[in-house]
Amino acid sequence: MKKLILPVLCALLFSCTKNNGQIEMQSLAPEELSPRIEWALISDPYVACRKQAGYEYETIASFRKGEIYEIKGNCTIIVDKGEKEEKKEKWYALEEGWVPSGTVRVYSNRLKADKARSELK
Repeated sequence: MKKLILPVLCALLFSCTKNNGQIEMQSLAPEELSPRIEWALISDPYVACRKQAGYEYETIASFRKGEIYEIKGNCTIIVDKGEKEEKKEKWYALEEGWVPSGTVRVYSNRLKADKARSELK
């Protein structure tokens, strides 16, 4: 019995810490955790945002590496019609316009995108 008292007493003394009764909560909007909304993290140093999906369209804005945007939609376009097969590319519609898929990383929620941004070099 005496052998059991010392370990229990040590566990009680060293495992309990005072936190002043405060609980930290993250203030997140519901859409930031929604599984239906995807988020794009800009992974290239500079990305031209186009009016429509395709390189031939006007550049209307630019994004910088590390910025995060909600994805509003996507489409796949033909970028090269070769003799044997067509080369296709996926584009994402963000708040201001369209960007090619190779310039962004896509995440299922804002928390994952924020974590990836902190690890982006």
